Amino acid sequence: MTTRMRIGGLLTAALLIGSTAVANPDDDDKKLLKMPAPVHQMTVEQWNSFGDNLERAIASGHDGLQNGAMRLAIQHSDFVDIDGATIDLMRIYRNHSNDNVRRLAVVTLASTGNRMALNYLRLHIPFEQSKVVKRTMAAAVSAHS
Repeated sequence: MTTRMRIGGLLTAALLIGSTAVANPDDDDKKLLKMPAPVHQMTVEQWNSFGDNLERAIASGHDGLQNGAMRLAIQHSDFVDIDGATIDLMRIYRNHSNDNVRRLAVVTLASTGNRMALNYLRLHIPFEQSKVVKRTMAAAVSAHS
């Protein structure tokens, strides 16, 4: 079992239960989160395009769209590359008022396996005020150690 699969399985279940989408995306925004084909039939080009759409959705500033994109990024972390959304995910973690959304951003950051994202989380653990977010950060970072 890979580290990404552990994060995708254990932490995602806890987050999906506790987090809620704040708003519904518009029709144009829904296209960003639509899978171009069944997962088992997608080509590398389709995965790349889907990853680009997830990055745009995360950068959109729309809470519901961001939450959906983060969930899909975690679910398909073995296939999509959302390193371009790392800064936006850091911003969501740092600035969002809802701890469940912040936890979702933490797990999404960790699921990328991006060294910069993991170091960012590792460095911010001692300064995190929310106990539940702090535990999520510690679990996400230790899963990649």
